[in-house]
Amino acid sequence: MTVQQLDLKTMLTEIGRAGPSISGSTAALVAAQLGTAMVRMALAVSHNHGSDTDLLIERLDSVLSEIKNATEKDRAASSALLDAYRQDSNEKARRSALVDATREPLAAAHWLIELLELLADAPDRITKAVASDFYGGIELISAAFKAVMLAVASNLQGDDAEQLPVRTSYNRPNLFARFELARKSLRPDGET
Repeated sequence: MTVQQLDLKTMLTEIGRAGPSISGSTAALVAAQLGTAMVRMALAVSHNHGSDTDLLIERLDSVLSEIKNATEKDRAASSALLDAYRQDSNEKARRSALVDATREPLAAAHWLIELLELLADAPDRITKAVASDFYGGIELISAAFKAVMLAVASNLQGDDAEQLPVRTSYNRPNLFARFELARKSLRPDGET
């Protein structure tokens, strides 16, 4: 069963146990999907009030589809990593699982940045009545990005990481720089 098919009660149970079947990075990506739904609602309501958001909603839906795919890939990779450690697999198998469990959240982080950058010119189109929903969604997406990047950082500290920190050394700072630029453009009026 995919993450998308789980009911909330099951999802929370799978996340909140000592041997989770849904990792922190996957949980964060689910939170990003919730935030995206809030943003989409704000855009749709704003459209109903005369704002031109149709194309933005269409593009948001496309990126959301990629985030959903990334969520499933992240879940598979993190589960494989947990299994490799639980089964006391050989070093090569653990290293391969660690590479995948680092690559997938990094790929997901790229999609979260794409989403935030897409929304950079949206604040001017949002009706005041739903501004809190829009900015609340942005906060969930932003928190998800940070949580996903924490999962990556955690993987890079493992004994099996070897060359992973070097291989990801360009991606990580670049993602954080793009994140900061996107967040700056998405702050509510008067917020610093």
